[in-house]
Amino acid sequence: MTADVQGNFANPAVDTQSWYVAIRSRDVRPGQIASYPLLNRRIAIYRDRSGVVHALDARCPHLGADLGQGRIVDDEVQCAFHNWRFGADGKCRFAPGTVNPPERQARIYPVQEGWGLVWIFNGPRPLFALPSPDAETPYRVIVPSAQQINCHPHLVVGNGLDTRHLETLHSMRFTAPPKLCVSDFEVTAIVRGRPNSRFLRWITGSSSRDIVARFSAIGGNLAWASVLKPVNFHVLFTGQPGEQGGCKTQTVVFLPKEVGMKPLQALALLYFLLHRDRGVLERLDFHPAFAADDEPLRLLSDVVNRMPIW
Repeated sequence: MTADVQGNFANPAVDTQSWYVAIRSRDVRPGQIASYPLLNRRIAIYRDRSGVVHALDARCPHLGADLGQGRIVDDEVQCAFHNWRFGADGKCRFAPGTVNPPERQARIYPVQEGWGLVWIFNGPRPLFALPSPDAETPYRVIVPSAQQINCHPHLVVGNGLDTRHLETLHSMRFTAPPKLCVSDFEVTAIVRGRPNSRFLRWITGSSSRDIVARFSAIGGNLAWASVLKPVNFHVLFTGQPGEQGGCKTQTVVFLPKEVGMKPLQALALLYFLLHRDRGVLERLDFHPAFAADDEPLRLLSDVVNRMPIW
């Protein structure tokens, strides 16, 4: 990463507000607490007796002990160091030897569970919702293991907006110019085309009809990709700072819940749209020398540079 990068976009010193994957849901059990490295800090996560997951800064607002080393007492977090207790709202509820609890506040995070994952929002309240498929359409959900890529998360997540590389790296022939849509926290590109390879057109079901795909980068650390034709499926991409730098990625794939060729076509399409990218991203030394063809990525950088930090 070169030194000429400024602002929030692709800046390793900045974590903008977004949804991030914390842990797998199965790793947090009722009445237990643990802390995890995330976003250049430690975050304590626990599940209360009713099954609701909570997250708060692991740094105790008393003297800084790791709250993940404590325990859950009556659905409150008890610090292992001095037995101070904090409620789900982060406020101190009890401290030994005091009549009135000290006015101390631990930072808490909005939490949502989905697809076997615990998500936290790095801000006081979510600025946007986690994307998800139509609830009325059945999908087969696949959640592979997280991966590590030696590239900044904004560039990994925004890769789908680089529509030009679909032609140059993936040998796709556009049958219509890509369309762009921009909102407060989102940039969307809609592409239509076919692979140049006759074999790929056959295996992806695009011999006689176009591939139509919509890719949305949301806030810089989330992306939602929908292939609309010739087979409909969705992929949720996330990227967050890795413990050793680079990007820790997690994908959630929503395949057609059908018997036959459609799931196989969906996987073939996914491979066609993504293969070879990782090798390029791993060696990318980014600097923002955007050209005219880079307008989608430039728009994403504008969105991310306006994103708040917490």
